[in-house]
Amino acid sequence: MPRSRPRARVGRVDGTDGTMSNPALSGNFAPVADELAHELACAIAGRLPRAIDGVYARNGPNPHREPALGVDRYHWFDGDGMVHAVRLGDGKATYVRRYVRTRGFERERASGEALYTGLRDINPIWRYLIPRLVEKCTLDVARPDSAYFVIQSKNTSSNALKYHGGRLLSLFESGSPYELAVDPLLTTKGLCDFNGSFTTADFWAGNFTAHPKICPLTKELIYMGYNLVALGPEQEGQTTITVGAIDEKSGKRTRKRTFKVDRPSMQHDVAITPTKIVLIDGPLIFNLSRVIQGGLPFSFEKESTLRVGYVPREGDDGPYWIDTDETCFAYHVVNAYEEGSKLVLDVCKSDETNALGMCQESQATRSTPSANPVCAGRDVAALWRWELDTASKSLISSTRMCEQPSDFPCINRDFTGLKYRYAYSVAYKAGTEPKDRMDIPTFDAVLKHDLDTGVTTRYDLGDGKTCGDIVFVPSEEPKSEDDGYLLVLTHIEGDDPRAELLVLDVSKEVMTEQCVVNIPVRVPYGFHCEYIPGPIPTWPL
Repeated sequence: MPRSRPRARVGRVDGTDGTMSNPALSGNFAPVADELAHELACAIAGRLPRAIDGVYARNGPNPHREPALGVDRYHWFDGDGMVHAVRLGDGKATYVRRYVRTRGFERERASGEALYTGLRDINPIWRYLIPRLVEKCTLDVARPDSAYFVIQSKNTSSNALKYHGGRLLSLFESGSPYELAVDPLLTTKGLCDFNGSFTTADFWAGNFTAHPKICPLTKELIYMGYNLVALGPEQEGQTTITVGAIDEKSGKRTRKRTFKVDRPSMQHDVAITPTKIVLIDGPLIFNLSRVIQGGLPFSFEKESTLRVGYVPREGDDGPYWIDTDETCFAYHVVNAYEEGSKLVLDVCKSDETNALGMCQESQATRSTPSANPVCAGRDVAALWRWELDTASKSLISSTRMCEQPSDFPCINRDFTGLKYRYAYSVAYKAGTEPKDRMDIPTFDAVLKHDLDTGVTTRYDLGDGKTCGDIVFVPSEEPKSEDDGYLLVLTHIEGDDPRAELLVLDVSKEVMTEQCVVNIPVRVPYGFHCEYIPGPIPTWPL
């Protein structure tokens, strides 16, 4: 099968030759030129385990045309969602890639031009704002695909994927999920209303963030959404968070509650236990007045601290907040669990975030140094554990769990919200740790963390290879929590760019390569992945 780079076309973006001035459009961040009309057969080196019979899928940005205000204004989060998927099973593998056909994508494709601005231009630009506002209040009034405060930018549906109750969701931080068919075309079925249980008010009022969790006990999908702009002057300084539960069998929402919070913070991830929904409120704060004046949307408030919140999964009390007394941030949750009144929360924590260039530098500082710093640099995270007393609402301990900085964690999902022993993450490639405003890190090793013994083992991908998000797949009849495999999408740059799906056996202390699926084309860097277990009658091998 020939391997080729995408070619530039009129109205498109392509920076694989390294000449693009915007790093988010250069090298392996550059988009691929087209979808695939049919699956590509992939050679497999080694033996594909019988336990792996399903679909590996990863979402990520892939702009289908040049940004409205030029390539220099493009932000990595602006790209249209494209799903790269590998169908696995019976010793065979095929690859396909398809766009998530959001409303914004289809409207731009029909018009032949870019209709929306991106994250670097969310201040009012009237020639974009007015037409999009009219669309939202007329064509989309019953079911807008993004919250009331998102108008001239689009729901790209590029952040993550979640499979639950036979439904594959494509997720976006500031909007509602789209549903995709699990078939070789990854057909976009449209905006998901959870079998009619989401109303017009739900679509207008908030979002459905990228990291909902599935409870292994009840099989519910627990989600969280937040808004960044208060409604009405009497609400100034207060915004809201919404949490809810989706039933696996009916596909409908069975519980929902909304509560006020006193600062508009970005809350990218959420954790659960059998009784609680756990929130992470870090000092990355949205500033509407600065946005209106054309400034950056967020501030990292160095004089403030991160607090952990929780509400009961059933009941109306709370939220309850416990301050960590640490000026820090955590984009990604590893897991959480309870032991009596003790709540244990594991995250990937950094001392500060620049939100990939979307954050205004804060001049204020704390009068006393922050407790328990990571000391690895801005936007460089490390595996961290907070133990919190829910009876006294106080922090018990704050502990670094691994010296090697890493992010994009995963676990055996059968232990979500439960006491567990093993976690997995990816380690930063030396020299790519963010230093300047728009720097995007890459990763070149996989870590296995034994949280009971404190031992971390490392699997290096090898020269010229990098990776991103990873996912755990259990063995057919697992004998232990770590009896299974990691699926690792690996990128190979250079003169012959392509990708591999690495299957790692992680059942022993030393991780070993089980097999490698050779994807015969380049796969750009992206965000989060998902594994959809078989059998899949809609996608035969």
